[in-house]
Amino acid sequence: MGFPSLSSSISETPPAPFLGAGERYRSLPPSPLPPTSPDTEPPKAQRPTVLVTVPVRNEAPRLAASIWELKRALDGAGFAYHLAVAEDGSTDGTHEILQSLAKEIPELIVQRNRHALGRGKALRMLWSQIPADVYCFTDADLAAGAESVVHAISRVISGEPIVVGSRYAPGAKLSRPPLRSFVSRAYNSLIRQAFREKIQDHQCGLKAFAARTLDRILPLSCEDSWFWDTEILVLASHSGIPIAEMPVAWTETKTHRTSVGRLLSDIYLHGKGILRLLARLEKYRSSGPTASMLGSPKKAPSQTRG
Repeated sequence: MGFPSLSSSISETPPAPFLGAGERYRSLPPSPLPPTSPDTEPPKAQRPTVLVTVPVRNEAPRLAASIWELKRALDGAGFAYHLAVAEDGSTDGTHEILQSLAKEIPELIVQRNRHALGRGKALRMLWSQIPADVYCFTDADLAAGAESVVHAISRVISGEPIVVGSRYAPGAKLSRPPLRSFVSRAYNSLIRQAFREKIQDHQCGLKAFAARTLDRILPLSCEDSWFWDTEILVLASHSGIPIAEMPVAWTETKTHRTSVGRLLSDIYLHGKGILRLLARLEKYRSSGPTASMLGSPKKAPSQTRG
């Protein structure tokens, strides 16, 4: 399957987006993902198509360098891909940088939102418009490295439904302030206990999905904020979909300490998200057409390998 004819573009009012809970989801086209090898590699036009998305909000200082680094890695991997930016209400000059990048990189797709929608909503909106066989997103700081993006995509092309970067899987390397690391580990432990699953790192900013997997779980997603990362993995786990955790070498790129106030705000936001998701899972299991989609998370243990 190929991409629609999309030149370098900046879209502010995309057609028929999936906007969240209660809106009608436009199904992503399922497509088989045949494994490839150096000896049997098909022509590029026949390879699985890949959409790599960078969610962005106020990332002006590092955005251009990250986009070029990511492009070089994707070009080197030989994927049939499009690179997209889901810009989410930036106020720091990010939009102007994206306009310049769009002129230099013909395959770059930019979705601009004048007001902040949240990471989850911005990704749902963009992914519902562009057909692909593999969907991947990575944070703008590339803290997990561009090569990890390539590795995650390759594993999905080889047949794994979901591959996520993990800072806490065996073999991972982590360079991060102690307080942020402690809060992150405590959060992930809480999620494992609350939802009875085994994922080590729900919030790492690197995730790749097969289109057929998103067909099953994205219609159930309605979180708009950063909690979307956790929501989508919990939904997959409770739908019986295997999740492969890929250890990454993570280097924190923030040059300033996170304030206690910001940490408390994040804890409050994610705490409310946990309560909402627990209630929704119970509702899904007890009634409605989605009940049959959700099984025990024990059927889909997290897989970890390098």
